[in-house]
Amino acid sequence: MTAEKKTRNPFIAALLSLPVPGLGQIYNGRGALGLVFFLISIALPFLWGVSGWPRHFTGLVAFAIAATVFWLFIIVHAFIQARRIRETELKKYQTPGVYAPLILLSLSLNIFLPARIWMSSLGVSPYRMATASMMPTLQKGDFLMTDPKAYNHQAPKRGDLVVFEYPRDPTKQFIMRVIAFEGETVEIKNKQVFSANEPLQESYKVHEDIAIENSRDNFGPLKIPAGHCFVLGDNRDNSNDGRYWGALPLANVKGQALYVYWAKHKKRIGLTLK
Repeated sequence: MTAEKKTRNPFIAALLSLPVPGLGQIYNGRGALGLVFFLISIALPFLWGVSGWPRHFTGLVAFAIAATVFWLFIIVHAFIQARRIRETELKKYQTPGVYAPLILLSLSLNIFLPARIWMSSLGVSPYRMATASMMPTLQKGDFLMTDPKAYNHQAPKRGDLVVFEYPRDPTKQFIMRVIAFEGETVEIKNKQVFSANEPLQESYKVHEDIAIENSRDNFGPLKIPAGHCFVLGDNRDNSNDGRYWGALPLANVKGQALYVYWAKHKKRIGLTLK
């Protein structure tokens, strides 16, 4: 009994490649090539992540361009390949029963998998600034890229912008600036921050209120315990930071802010955070 012969529709081949890279080639009877394209599409983010490029805005843009070009190449290749195939004997895997589960799986992952999870394959994690506590460095509504592995083997440095779990509610994450470390004594006198009795020069901070409020503008002295650091918001008069809940456990620090990848004010896109 001879295998069934059918022609291949170029448009179907292209459409199948939209949700699952390589599926159009499988539809065309080129299973090995389709599998190669599929595996490359999965491996590409991990390879890019290992390179460290996504830690920079240009690296993220380069990945987006490379991934888009590769995806379009696979679609066009499937379309042209199908046009060149006339009548072909169908293989066992060239059936809707194979195509449908692959499409459903791909769509489910793309729709329901949180961005934070699939972005982790690039070695970075997205974050949206929800408060005004870090203005003007960060604007409310800014979309940031963070490095979740920045402190796997080292402690934060003074001035770093760290992502951390709020000690009073670990379900919430915030970004603030590291001011002091374990063993140091931090004190605030009339808005001026002191560490080891030396005033800190903070070009990044702002004070929108010239009035002095004791609970807000005077703090300490506090000696930072072992395994902790002390963080403050740059918008010093409008920030719920270490002045109100004390030292931050280093175990709560989940990464470092890197750059703004999207913002309401387009001039801020690509801004490296310092």
